[in-house]
Amino acid sequence: MDTYKPSPSAIAITALAVEYVRLVNNAGEYTPRNFLREILRYMPRFYITLCDLKPYGDLEPDAEGENTDAILDQLSEEARAEVKRSLEAVLGEYDTYLDTHVEDMQYSDTPVAVSLAEQLTEVYEVMADLAATVEDAPTEALPDIMSDLLFYFNDYLNETICAALKAANYAYHHADFEEY
Repeated sequence: MDTYKPSPSAIAITALAVEYVRLVNNAGEYTPRNFLREILRYMPRFYITLCDLKPYGDLEPDAEGENTDAILDQLSEEARAEVKRSLEAVLGEYDTYLDTHVEDMQYSDTPVAVSLAEQLTEVYEVMADLAATVEDAPTEALPDIMSDLLFYFNDYLNETICAALKAANYAYHHADFEEY
């Protein structure tokens, strides 16, 4: 009997998700500059790994992936709000930035303020749900889980990761940090 063998990309993204969840859970231990340095290390790795992800390993899936609801919503609204507050506290004045690429910009004559903490929380929510789902799932469920993840990536997560990377990069290289 053939059993599903997770692809290296599936293993890599799951391990990366666990690392990122740990980082965000411990965000309060970092200075803003050091936290942004860590974010600059994670966002490109997420993007590259998700671009390499094949949702069904060697099987031929729909190229875009599909939402099978295999990734279970594990993070409560209260926990999500707490994560966002924690990130806002670490980022402080570097949390909010102006972005002209936001969809609401088409209705505005001025740039729209965006929260880096909100973007990082969106990534956190997907990765925390992924890590918790994979931990409890049988190996045979991994194709659907990876398909869901690829669906999220193609639907919105790719833009969220890129926007967060851009904002974190700007803050890291242009902000006048007071280290404490």
